[in-house]
Amino acid sequence: MKVLVTGGSGMVGNAIRRNKDNNDYLFLSSKDCDLSNLLETEKLFKSFAPDFVIHLAACVGGLFKNMNNKVEMLEKNLLINFNVILILLVNSSTSDLNFLSVSIRSLTV
Repeated sequence: MKVLVTGGSGMVGNAIRRNKDNNDYLFLSSKDCDLSNLLETEKLFKSFAPDFVIHLAACVGGLFKNMNNKVEMLEKNLLINFNVILILLVNSSTSDLNFLSVSIRSLTV
């Protein structure tokens, strides 16, 4: 089975990498593909054609970046999630998608 892990260079992605099984894994970081870009996302999913997706990717930057760029970070994260879901729904035979959000904060703008 081919497993795509977005956010593969983050804390949870690295934990999965250390404990992975015998499946064919692709650990994706933001250096590999800009998931906020629909065409790049589509190209990646078509080339790897995962059977299973663990979606961990997010635009993060620590407390001060979050405080100073609230709207921009929210928009980018919504776009990343939208693109991944859209590609999976429209163009993919992926049988499973798992989301994990570890950065939740008040939406006060």
